[in-house]
Amino acid sequence: MGKEIVVNTEKEQTRIAILEKGDLVELYIENPENVRTIGDIYLGKVRKIMPSIRAAFVDIGQKQDAFLHFSDLADDFEYLLDFVNQDQPHVGPGSARSQKPQRKRGKRRKPQGKKGGDGSTSSDGKGRGKSNAQARGKRRQAQQRSKRGKKGRGGSGRPEKLLKRDQRILVKIVKEPISNKGSRVSTDISMAGRFLVLVPFGDYVAVSKKINSYKERRRLKALAKSLVPEGFGVIIRTVAEGKNAKTLDTDLNLLIEKWRNLEKKLAGRPNAPMVVHQDVNMLSSVMRDLFTDDYDRVLIDDEKLYRNVKSYTQAVAPQMTDAIQFHRGNQHVFEAAGVYSEIQEAFEGRVNLPGGGYLFIEHTEAMHVVDVNSGRSGRGLSQEENSLRVNLEAARAISKQIRIRDLGGIIVVDFIDLRNDNNRRKVYDELKKEFKKDRAVTKVLPMSDFGLIQITRQRMRPSITVSQSSDFLTKNGSSNGSKKAPSKPDDRKREEKKSSPPADNRKRDEERAQRTGPKTESRRSGGRGSQPAHARDASKNASVAPRAPSTAQPVADPRELVEKMEQWLVDYKTMGNRRAVTLSVHPFTAAYLNRKVPNHPTRWFMKHLVRVRLETDDTVSPLSFRFADSRSGEDLTEKVALPDS
Repeated sequence: MGKEIVVNTEKEQTRIAILEKGDLVELYIENPENVRTIGDIYLGKVRKIMPSIRAAFVDIGQKQDAFLHFSDLADDFEYLLDFVNQDQPHVGPGSARSQKPQRKRGKRRKPQGKKGGDGSTSSDGKGRGKSNAQARGKRRQAQQRSKRGKKGRGGSGRPEKLLKRDQRILVKIVKEPISNKGSRVSTDISMAGRFLVLVPFGDYVAVSKKINSYKERRRLKALAKSLVPEGFGVIIRTVAEGKNAKTLDTDLNLLIEKWRNLEKKLAGRPNAPMVVHQDVNMLSSVMRDLFTDDYDRVLIDDEKLYRNVKSYTQAVAPQMTDAIQFHRGNQHVFEAAGVYSEIQEAFEGRVNLPGGGYLFIEHTEAMHVVDVNSGRSGRGLSQEENSLRVNLEAARAISKQIRIRDLGGIIVVDFIDLRNDNNRRKVYDELKKEFKKDRAVTKVLPMSDFGLIQITRQRMRPSITVSQSSDFLTKNGSSNGSKKAPSKPDDRKREEKKSSPPADNRKRDEERAQRTGPKTESRRSGGRGSQPAHARDASKNASVAPRAPSTAQPVADPRELVEKMEQWLVDYKTMGNRRAVTLSVHPFTAAYLNRKVPNHPTRWFMKHLVRVRLETDDTVSPLSFRFADSRSGEDLTEKVALPDS
């Protein structure tokens, strides 16, 4: 099996999984709180201009003002302002852009003759003065770039001079809002189709660099030039390779029709802010941008959506209609595709590696942090060999999880320390090789002396976080008809298997319980401690009242639970401990701890200098918790707690 697209729909949510050779590589989720807005065009109003950060803030009707950096001002920004201020805006013959005077070219200098000396070029009658001409051309280009840099983007004036407060401006969303940050917008206006990208105010035809054949590039460029009307430019997309003039003309006419509708909305100088063009939804954008001949199947579990996608495919790529399939049966579509467990893992903070190691993925306001741990791996290997093996496994898993969760911005990975420089290079090369599969622009720096690798990745939409896990599972279980999620007991068994302590620790706890008898109270309220499951059930169901007021009763206020967790950390540090600990809580409690930025584990680390790795466990009560040693898995909840006063 090659590539697949699997679509699951619910009442308020659409989930799209991209598979390669049966493995999940990308996951898209669209719901009322996370509607795709990339490509939408707005008539906005400039709220604030800040030359100190070379940016402006634009009101486009969202909760937060959009961010417009001066580098995102198009070269034809002045023409765009004139267009917006017209009573009947129009792009085409007779418009201001089409009447732009052509730039005069300077007289070409005659090539210089033979020069003596060091390294200068001599003229030989053929290609005379070729190197000198190339050097002069490079100097002229450098001078032009320097002049453009001094003038700034957006025409002949400085951006802060062109932009004015309360000014009406046409912008396109290029990055969706994330956390408390507004959308990022650009004045480089364009509309994307299946085969072409329409560029109003443009006067050029460009071809995708992914089309390698020079002959095909020249053919497509000649076709596009004969079809594009005056005042517009186009970019030919990769999927247009091999298409004829009729196909390109149909796509171009659809895009021009959308632009004419935008012009009608701008007629009469309407008040800002307002939406003047909405791009397609998440599924339509995936089908438009990703669905090519190398995809074997598109599996959809909603009949209405299946018919719509099939009709669209029949119109744009009839030879690929057979790949569109409708999922039938009682099994959930993700389970049928074999990726349900991988999707669940994308919402968890801990990711297990094949060799026994594991990753912790945490999110803060500034960056994403990934911690690599060896776990139970490494039997029969030296420390350096084991560390290298775990790090290589982690590099492959990290690149995959970053793509699935769509993590963007700054990502810092704390690998296990390696002494050998060649081994460090191997980990760095493995990470770079895996990121070549990623469509997003990614840069990776070599490993530092502290074992850290820094990554920057193009951020386009909100990332998948651990706090969304309960929402995903709840909605996933509410499927109608035959599209039911796997039963909850199966999920619980899987979670218990992941988060349970090693067998020797569990056996030791049971032996201790047999010697001391079942506990009816805990030193630290809210903690589960090392009490076995049968002892907890016995104490819970006992009809006899405890001899003393029980401190094991769960607290009703989650804030009190958080205070008890922090008090445990204070006691832990007071006893001279600073090693990292794992906090196991119910998924609902984990969502509460992660709901603010920075989350509670990060605040505790900054306050007490003790790293806390959050782990979800369905077997833990929503108002209880368990602390364990991150390396050995030993339960520390009762061992560390100080005596009650």
